[in-house]
Amino acid sequence: MASTTATGVNVSTVQDPRQIDPALRAKYDVRGPRYTSYPPATHFASIDRDALLQRWRDRNGLGEDDPGKSLTRDPGLSLYFHIPFCRSRCMFCGCHTYIRKQSDAGNYVDLLIQEMALAAAVVDPRRQVHQVALGGGTPNFLGADETRRLLTALEQQWRLAPTSERSVEIDPRTATPEKLLAFLDHGFNRISLGVQDLDPQVIANVRRDQDSMQVGEVVDFVRQRGVASVNFDLIYGLPGQTLQSVEQTVADVVKLGPTRIALYSYAHVPWVHPHQKVLERAGLPDQDLKAALFLHMMDALQAAGYLAIGMDHFALPADPLALALANRSLRRNFMGYTTGRGLDIVAFGASAISSIGASYAQNEKELAAYEQRLQRGELPIYRGYLLDRDDEIRRELLLELFCNFRVDLGALSQRFGIDAASYLAADLSKLQPMVDDGLVAWSADALDVTDPGRFFIRNVCMAFDRHLEAEGAGRVYSRTV
Repeated sequence: MASTTATGVNVSTVQDPRQIDPALRAKYDVRGPRYTSYPPATHFASIDRDALLQRWRDRNGLGEDDPGKSLTRDPGLSLYFHIPFCRSRCMFCGCHTYIRKQSDAGNYVDLLIQEMALAAAVVDPRRQVHQVALGGGTPNFLGADETRRLLTALEQQWRLAPTSERSVEIDPRTATPEKLLAFLDHGFNRISLGVQDLDPQVIANVRRDQDSMQVGEVVDFVRQRGVASVNFDLIYGLPGQTLQSVEQTVADVVKLGPTRIALYSYAHVPWVHPHQKVLERAGLPDQDLKAALFLHMMDALQAAGYLAIGMDHFALPADPLALALANRSLRRNFMGYTTGRGLDIVAFGASAISSIGASYAQNEKELAAYEQRLQRGELPIYRGYLLDRDDEIRRELLLELFCNFRVDLGALSQRFGIDAASYLAADLSKLQPMVDDGLVAWSADALDVTDPGRFFIRNVCMAFDRHLEAEGAGRVYSRTV
């Protein structure tokens, strides 16, 4: 059932998974990418640095009235800083992070400042920055003084737009007034809290010592100082979660009134993150319960006035994410759904991934290797990917599927100078079983994912992944359902 809100946002709800034939769910419950990038990061490899950096330089000057430059409009920049430290490890964590003491933070800030200077020698620092984000790990692992030093260097090095979105992920367990003010004093206007769950037993199962009071105190503190945009991250599929417990968690969350919520499926990949093995002993929900957990949480959020955004985000109607969905500027990247489609992402820190034009570049993951590269005066890039034209076409197609659940084949044809229906004919034919199962519909003009099909969006995207067939899904990926 679809409806349109007063903001013009088309809202469709995922069909109740309990009404989908269990055999259908079993059929599509395979391993596959999450498509935070295309190709996925599993395809990153050693890269020709000269070719990569030339692609970065080619993005400079876009929009300048210069016969030697492209007249394509400069999309602008998004800067991301990865702070890979936490005081303790949560057992569900899939991030690249280290357990460290506070005293380790100062040297890392020095490295970030050095990396910014090196990047600004390749990416024109006069390009306007529309988004800044700090993630981790735990960005508020840094002390207040170190945070201020980093953000001052950022403002001196790059040209931040006055209206730029400045966001930071906050662990409420280690938030202090001094640390929060360090961000607020530098214009941060979006705070994202890693809540995950509020049920005491679930929190104990995943070894996360947190309570709702801590979350509420952070929300009150930033709102009293003018920050209206507050995000919560929640996870379903954790051991100990029941239909009753997640309903209560959502009720508690709604009382706190975040403007945006990310509802992530727990990705159990203990062969990548061995610490996750502990959760098997605590008892992970089975396939049927996990689907029902998502359904109940989704229903409760929509009943509270949140709009469904893409496959796993929710936002109040006035939130920029909902508005971006309405004007088709919604984007999905390594950090989830975001506004500012088309921005070049320059990423700093160990393991951080830049996405600039038709290229991806990932920094050294290990801190020692990251530091050694910088000490040699090099950008600490150790692997990446240079997209060809086919990759760019498929990346745009998958972006449309994940953001809008629809691909306008005519628009795709016009953008890339192809006949999309003919170009993708072999891929579209792979969707016939999904057409027969009522999950997708396509014609010469468009490809549409149906309401029940949204539950299987990763499977739909896999039909267009030309790299997947060669590698096989294997154990590297989490399950799609």
